[in-house]
Amino acid sequence: MALPLVWLADVLRAAGLAVVETPGWKERTASGQQPAAIGVLEHHTATYASYENPAPTVQMCIDGREDLAGPLCHAVIGFDGVVHVIAAGRANHAGKAKASGPNPAGDGNTLYVGFEWDYQGVEQGPSPEQYGAALTATVAVLRHLGRPLEAARGHKETSVTGKIDPGHVDMDRFRADLVTKDQEDEMTPEQDAMLRRLEHELLGPRGPEGQIQGWQTAVGPRTIVAMLVDLVNDMAADNQNPQAAPPAPQNGLQGPEAIKAAFEAMPADQAAPLLAELVRIQQQRQPAPGA
Repeated sequence: MALPLVWLADVLRAAGLAVVETPGWKERTASGQQPAAIGVLEHHTATYASYENPAPTVQMCIDGREDLAGPLCHAVIGFDGVVHVIAAGRANHAGKAKASGPNPAGDGNTLYVGFEWDYQGVEQGPSPEQYGAALTATVAVLRHLGRPLEAARGHKETSVTGKIDPGHVDMDRFRADLVTKDQEDEMTPEQDAMLRRLEHELLGPRGPEGQIQGWQTAVGPRTIVAMLVDLVNDMAADNQNPQAAPPAPQNGLQGPEAIKAAFEAMPADQAAPLLAELVRIQQQRQPAPGA
């Protein structure tokens, strides 16, 4: 008789994840009642991981520990974002669970599909690739189960023994990111391309690790929001002192009034072109190389 989660690898792969099926995972189970999952539970392994050694605890999650028989989860999410599928049956990952979100109290090993994120959790947080893979995997599983995104919980939210995992992860923020991920998955390629273009115009080029860094300007990295705040603050200062002469341009940079004029010259209902124009103006304000 097939174990309850034999669909797991196919669902994760269909979501676009890199999936490794560990040998024998479809027949692997701990003793006890089989899962009737209504949620996804997020953990960390408490083991240091790296891009060179992204999934050091896969075998331990298969075999278990001296104090706890394996399997210890249903899948391990590596530091590189690769998902290693461990078990299709019961896994000893959750223990007794208290009620959390839309999920009731009970046997956590029955209630939840368990994902172990392979990182240390105290001194070390998850990698961007790992966090992104966890979002994708969690959305995919909850969709398959027909459960709301609020059914994703952290072990620290269900544990009755004071667990802290997943460390360095704000679960409210994680669930908000699940909603964003779910919406992105529903977009057409054209809508996705438009969103990415607008994100680029709003936030500037991403840094080498994908971080938001804004456009490089004479006053440092500035996002669209920061530029608008500068503009509003300058206009408010002008209104408080209407007799003051406008500041003279420095280093050839355009002042707030020039930016304001560029806004007013464009149709009010064309938000994206307006944002693009602001980016072009800000690019013109960048200092010359070597200045």
